[in-house]
Amino acid sequence: MRTSKFFKTGLLLFVASLGLISCGDDDKEPEIVVDPVSENVEYYIEGKVVADNAALDGVSVTAGEATATTDENGQYSLTVKDKKTYTVSFAKEGYRTVSDASVEIANNATNRSLVTLNVTMSKEGVAVAVDPESDKVITEKGEGETEDAQTVLTIPAGAVSTATDVTLTPYLEAVATDVTPGSKEEAIPMTNIAISSSQDAALNQDVTLSVANASSSDYYFDEVEVYEKTNARAIGDWKKYADAAFDKATNSYIAAIKKGSSLNKDYSIRVKSEKNVSETKNDEILKEDNSYSNAGNMSATTYDIPYTAKLGWEISASGLDEGALSLVKAAIAAQEGGSEGVYTVNKTFTAHVSGDYILYFSCKAKYVEKEYTFSIAGKKVTVKVKHYLGVEFVYTNQSSSMHGGGSIG
Repeated sequence: MRTSKFFKTGLLLFVASLGLISCGDDDKEPEIVVDPVSENVEYYIEGKVVADNAALDGVSVTAGEATATTDENGQYSLTVKDKKTYTVSFAKEGYRTVSDASVEIANNATNRSLVTLNVTMSKEGVAVAVDPESDKVITEKGEGETEDAQTVLTIPAGAVSTATDVTLTPYLEAVATDVTPGSKEEAIPMTNIAISSSQDAALNQDVTLSVANASSSDYYFDEVEVYEKTNARAIGDWKKYADAAFDKATNSYIAAIKKGSSLNKDYSIRVKSEKNVSETKNDEILKEDNSYSNAGNMSATTYDIPYTAKLGWEISASGLDEGALSLVKAAIAAQEGGSEGVYTVNKTFTAHVSGDYILYFSCKAKYVEKEYTFSIAGKKVTVKVKHYLGVEFVYTNQSSSMHGGGSIG
C-alpha cells in the first residue's frame, strides 16, 4: 500500500511539473501595439523651389516652427504635427519673398502622409529713377534693358508729377493646386507684375505695360486679360482691369495702365482657359503590398520601411508642335507651381509591430488628372496634366493566428 501511495504522489508531481513547463514563453500574452505608428504622429510637406526654370538652393522654408533649406535640387522637406492649413514662407536674399503660400493637412490624412507644395521664386527688380520731364522704359532688369526681359513698363514724360524710383518685379503667387473636380472656365495667370514707386501718386496719363510671349510670334494666346490686385495682403484677391492685345511686332501682350491709377499696384496677365479636373486618385502603387512578420515573438518590435515618393507634374500633349507646347507649358507652370517634371524623394516609414503579429503595408501616390484647353492663334489646343499631390501610407497590424496571406487593398 505504501509503495502504491508513493507512486501516485510521484505521478502527480510529474504531471504538475509538465504543467509548469507548458506555461513558459509560448504561453505569454503578446505585447499589443494599438496603432503601428501612433507613438510618433507626423506629416510631411515636401516640394521643389525653382527660379528661371532652374532649381534654387539655399532657400529658407518655414511653416510655423518647422524649418528647412532647399538643397542643390531645390527640394525641401518639412515635418509637422497637426492636421490643419499651414502658411509656408520661402525666403532668399535677392529674391522676392513668398510669405503667403498655404498647404493643408486634411482631416482625413493618414499618419505619416505627405503633401506637396512647389514654388517659383523671382529676383527682385532693379529700381529706376523716373522724373516728370523724361520718357522711361523700365524692365525688371533696370532702365532700357529690354533684351530677354519678361516685362516692360513704358512711362512717357509728364506721366508722373514728381521724381520717383520705380521697380518692376514679375512673380507668381504660390497657390494650392486646384483639386476641385469638375469643368470650369477661368483666366489663369501667365505672370503677375508688382510695380512699386517710392512716391505714391496718381498717373497724369496712361502708361504701357508689356509682357513677353513665351514662344515665337507665330504662337500666341488669343484671349488675354489684365487683372489688378485689390488687396495687397490677400492672396487671390484680384479683379479684371482690362483686356490685353497681342502685338506681333514685339511678340508681347500689351495693356494700358490708365490715367489716375497708382504705380504702387500689382497686375496679373491672364489667359482664358477651359479646365477639367478629375477626382483625386490613389490607385498608383509606389510600394507594393508587403508584410513584415513578428509571428512567434511575443514582444513588440519596430520595422523601418523605405519607399520612394513621386512629386511634381507632367504634361501629355501628343501631336502638339514645339512652339505651341512651349507656350502652353509656361501657362500651366504658372498654375501648377514650379516647373514641369516629376521628381522623387526617399522616405522611411518606421512602424511598431505587435507581438506575434504581422504588419501589412503599402504606399500609394495621390494625384489628379487635368485637361487644359486654350485658343492659340485661332485654334483650340488641349493638353493633359498629371499632378502628384503626395503620398498615402496604408497599413494594418494583424494577429498571426488570423494570417490568410491577403493584402490590405
